[in-house]
Amino acid sequence: MRSSALAVVLFLVFSSCAPTEYHPTPRARLHIDSLAIGVAQSPRAYMQSDRSGAFLSGSLGGRSDQVVRFSISGQEVIHNLRVDVSGAVLSGEQLDSAMILPYKTRSFYKGNVNVDVLCLEGLPDVDTHGLILAVESRQAAPIALKVNAAGRYEKTTSGVGIWNGPGKLHLFVSVLGEGSVTAEGAAVARATSARFLLIACAHEMDGASVAAMGARVDTLLASRKARMEDLLNASYILTSDDTLNKALQWIKLSMDGLFVDRSDTVAVAGLPWDGAVDGRDNAQSIAGMGLATGDYERTAAVIRTLARYQDLTQRSRTFGRLPDRIVDGRPQYGGADVAPWFARELYEYVVCTNDTAMVRALYPAIRRSIDATLHGHTDRYNLLLHGPHETWMTALSRGDRASEVEVSWYFEQLIGRFLATYLGDTSAISRWGELPEQTAQNFALLFTDSTTETVADHLLPDGKKVQEVRPNAMMCMELLDEEAMRFGVTHMTATSLLLPQGVCTLAPSDPRYHVSPAGSAESRFNGPVWTWLTGPVTYILTRYDRQDVSYRLTKYLARVALSEDLAGTLPDMLLPAPEGERASLAAMAEFIRSVYQDYLGVHVDLAAGSLTIQPKLPSELSEVDFTVYAGRSPIDIEYRRRTQDTRVVLQASSLPKDLRVSLLWMMDNGSAWRGSFSLRAGAPAVISLSDDDALLYQGEQRGELEGKRKLKGFSQRKEAMNLAPSWFSTRSQ
Repeated sequence: MRSSALAVVLFLVFSSCAPTEYHPTPRARLHIDSLAIGVAQSPRAYMQSDRSGAFLSGSLGGRSDQVVRFSISGQEVIHNLRVDVSGAVLSGEQLDSAMILPYKTRSFYKGNVNVDVLCLEGLPDVDTHGLILAVESRQAAPIALKVNAAGRYEKTTSGVGIWNGPGKLHLFVSVLGEGSVTAEGAAVARATSARFLLIACAHEMDGASVAAMGARVDTLLASRKARMEDLLNASYILTSDDTLNKALQWIKLSMDGLFVDRSDTVAVAGLPWDGAVDGRDNAQSIAGMGLATGDYERTAAVIRTLARYQDLTQRSRTFGRLPDRIVDGRPQYGGADVAPWFARELYEYVVCTNDTAMVRALYPAIRRSIDATLHGHTDRYNLLLHGPHETWMTALSRGDRASEVEVSWYFEQLIGRFLATYLGDTSAISRWGELPEQTAQNFALLFTDSTTETVADHLLPDGKKVQEVRPNAMMCMELLDEEAMRFGVTHMTATSLLLPQGVCTLAPSDPRYHVSPAGSAESRFNGPVWTWLTGPVTYILTRYDRQDVSYRLTKYLARVALSEDLAGTLPDMLLPAPEGERASLAAMAEFIRSVYQDYLGVHVDLAAGSLTIQPKLPSELSEVDFTVYAGRSPIDIEYRRRTQDTRVVLQASSLPKDLRVSLLWMMDNGSAWRGSFSLRAGAPAVISLSDDDALLYQGEQRGELEGKRKLKGFSQRKEAMNLAPSWFSTRSQ
């Protein structure tokens, strides 16, 4: 958070000045060095990336030796690096402490020896990857680096050590400054400070080329650090919760590191990476990708990549599907839900950007997917038919109609019909007619039980409901017309599936519940907490003003990112400790999405020229300063909650046109203020909210909230007090 001096300034501004004299608070620039995670007794894992497919990873701290691994597209090039100072190996026994930053790690050894490890970014082409290992020592020279490489040591020439393999990769090692590489491949520096350059690529390089890269190292490292800081400041967010601030900034940078920008732009779904692309996780994470950075161009690149791999073979059983996995450029189509997920997230991208060119380019893919599904993969109720292992719970047999897949299918049809209307595709409009409504009506008929207020997890081929208590029902809220049913599903989720760590994949009361990591593949979905599910549960709980419950889960994940397992990331699962793949794209995307959309309540619809603000702020977030994007236009927003009033401040330096802002602000007493106004470029808008009135100031002029209305007793929190697990009620008293 900002300094206490700045907090005092804010208080004086708000308490002594009229809103017409108030201007948005000048922001303190976010600095990446403030994100350092200290390591001492317990070892921590770390990850860095060059965003071209290379990952530098390892662990440090505790009594164990530092581990450094370097892999490219799933192939490990370096198993480990060993540093000798004056003939003695630096070991974990000599380590005092260490720190992990998004752009480097630093280890502090006894005897005043420091070792930095940094990944390089921006090398001449996307197939060239590198890292720097820097040693500072007050001891006598020499300093030696010994490489445990995956390939075979070849030779030393022109001061460069060369390894061949794995595959077609070559590894080149040199000393920057005074030093040489021995005939055995050890790089030796004859100074008390040394930097070693390691380059991996698929083509031959001579000593001059390696030296030329070495001359650019300082520029590349400075540019990489500056780019990361620019990302954080372009997608600025600072709140009154320091833990959330640090976790958000780390997770944004970790997600950024998962992108691979080559001929196809994708994001790695988790680490360790085997080089394959997870289509489902990419499709599912599009909203969080854009909100994390405001970089919608890169989000668009991921969307285009997924669309390029659509199955276009008309005689194929999977015609029209998007891949759930791409291995060495070869798509696999084992996910019935990927194309529907893709349609929903594409729509989210389009409303934020009004990218009509993308609509025209990708509408054929949406139309093809819908028509192919209607032709061979629906039943007489217009529910989507799929294989038993074609949902996100891949290891479970879930009949042929899973609840969350049907919801995505419903939205895919709605979106397809909307796009067809926009583009004038009368043939598609005629074919699809009222089919989305048919899906919705039959979902209610076949999946829901109004007596128990429950939703079946899936249907078997004979139509039998399978009433397992799983989290998938909470993703069906938009298909539940009755409020009693929506409340019932939320109650079931909150009371049966929530642990302090997050959402279980199966109720603990079920005899199949299992959380041991030694279980079968199926057991991964029969109990363990999957971290991405905290996003959907935050959505349904904030609908009922129970952000006090969901924020406990959000804070738990924030602490995991900062203090457990792979620094600055979220794992796939918690058992309850971190387990499964590390640096889960889906989990981190949902973490970001839920903060912006569910807690901060911001939804941009540039296509409609509107901005909706409906926050559900937990008590910990009394102050929030953040930026969202309408296309390429940043909108700076501030929330300031005080005892006597609340201020909402919006400012956009540039907008393609005025934005219609709709505000619904919940007061602490349960009442709410509703109103709207137009946000103009360059004219800050200040809304002052109290129990008595809601006032609008634009620039230096007093304005009026159109349709201003106070909604007394609007909050549902009192009615929803039982939407909490027993552990929450006990521990929160």
